[in-house]
Amino acid sequence: MNLLSNNPISKYFFVVKRFTTLLFVFLAPCLVSCGCSDNNGYKEDIPDPVPTENPVAEWKLVFQDDFNGTSVNTADWSMYNSPGHAGNGLRRPGAFSVADGVLSVTAQMIDGQLVSGGMAHKLNLAYGKFEARVRAGECESKATSAVLLTWPQSERWPVDGENDFYETGTNDRRSFDTFIHYGANNNQFHKKHNFDVRDWLIVAMEWEPEWIKIYVNGVLQWTLTEKIAIPQVPHHLCIQLDAFKKEMTGITIMQVDWVKIYERVEQKKQETTLINNSF
Repeated sequence: MNLLSNNPISKYFFVVKRFTTLLFVFLAPCLVSCGCSDNNGYKEDIPDPVPTENPVAEWKLVFQDDFNGTSVNTADWSMYNSPGHAGNGLRRPGAFSVADGVLSVTAQMIDGQLVSGGMAHKLNLAYGKFEARVRAGECESKATSAVLLTWPQSERWPVDGENDFYETGTNDRRSFDTFIHYGANNNQFHKKHNFDVRDWLIVAMEWEPEWIKIYVNGVLQWTLTEKIAIPQVPHHLCIQLDAFKKEMTGITIMQVDWVKIYERVEQKKQETTLINNSF
């Protein structure tokens, strides 16, 4: 006997039960997709952004020379007094002069010898930023190269590296190059920069444990990230007008308006990480 046929109340509850069952079947996937869980009946919170601190490098100015005196300050700089580059000519302190806020180093023939100069700063840093405003006059004989570089305090060359961040070469002064020397076999990474070096240029090298960056007039020109080539030991800044021949005609002059040296300082930079605040 069908009990529902003559019992309106039973029919009502039967219909409600069937409707509830069907409703659950259709809504269950939606409930799952809406992020509901059986985590004690609470909806799981969306992770909130929480700032954390990570170190980044910034630069602290530790030395500046504007060459405002009448001679090189030998308390800060060591003057070369030695044979010239690769045995070409001589390096002598007398090749340098300071006037009108500009350092000049002159290459010329004196008593049958090609005489030029170089000087090294006395501060050694592992990593740093080295910056100068510099220009180089033409060399009629293509005998000289104007160079800004860092050299290892250890004097263990080339194992401890050499960073020639500005090197004109003996060309026509319409460009300069960056050479990063490394390894016992004097391997090198190289980048050419198409700037006329007869004009004043602000050239900078930022040297970090992970990379070297070269800037000209404040604009990034090159980034080197090959870890094997990046020195991990202290270096110092050098200014050199190097001879590549034993003789030359006329004179050539390299000038530096100012130099700045910055120390690498780790600062704190806020970044955002996600922390789950669910119960």
